[in-house]
Amino acid sequence: MRFPGVATVVGAGSGIGRATAILFVKRGCTKIAIGDVNVAGLAETKKLMLEVKGGIEVLDAECDVTSEESVNTFFTRTVAKFGRLDYCCNVAGMLIPGASTDLSAAQYDKQHSVNCRGMWLCQRAEITQMLKQDPIDTPDSAFQSRGAIANVASMAGLRGYDNLASYSSTKHAILGFTKCDAYGYASKLIRVNAVCPGVIATPMLGEIDPNDKTNIAEMTKDMAMGRQGQPEEVAEGLLWLCSSYASFVTGIGLPVNGGMVGA
Repeated sequence: MRFPGVATVVGAGSGIGRATAILFVKRGCTKIAIGDVNVAGLAETKKLMLEVKGGIEVLDAECDVTSEESVNTFFTRTVAKFGRLDYCCNVAGMLIPGASTDLSAAQYDKQHSVNCRGMWLCQRAEITQMLKQDPIDTPDSAFQSRGAIANVASMAGLRGYDNLASYSSTKHAILGFTKCDAYGYASKLIRVNAVCPGVIATPMLGEIDPNDKTNIAEMTKDMAMGRQGQPEEVAEGLLWLCSSYASFVTGIGLPVNGGMVGA
């Protein structure tokens, strides 16, 4: 699995996004742009990336996915520095749990602004640029590519949860525009896919005591493997979808869930 082009990770300040940025470095990508609204977390991610391999080119820039201007500026800066976009991972998201009657309209709007509208803004900017650039040969496939996009959805985009009505609707929406653009731009040599993580040990879930077996057991009771997933395991799925190993894969939502029963 090789990545000779330009990678971007939006939502790289922690969790799955940080693990994805670091994994791109480990897999040999040397031109990477990382964005997040959490600039302190972004700086830490860049530090960790450079510890893996010095001499790589990393653009770290604030990217607030709730702002169309901020998103467009991030990708404009990336293209100005590197010339193109090849592997784009959209990871930024948030979780506000609660049944419909427990959430305010403001909470609903906030969650949709980040998870749904924010990811769509990123995908739109990425496809807009990819359409402008020439296709390139891919190292592990006989077929050229203009670019590949991998979004982070959720198992909540494939099933319902009684306390995640708003969150689940954002993740269903992500799978919707992932599939629509996958079908719409496949003939232009652009692939668009998503991963659907199960219960992953990230800051989004709050501080989880690894020694609290009761808490972990409750969260993972529907998972055949009986444990939380790690951010690095989701990152592996994202990189595979971006890689030329997945050159004939587009429009899917790949479950990374430890074998979730009934999903």
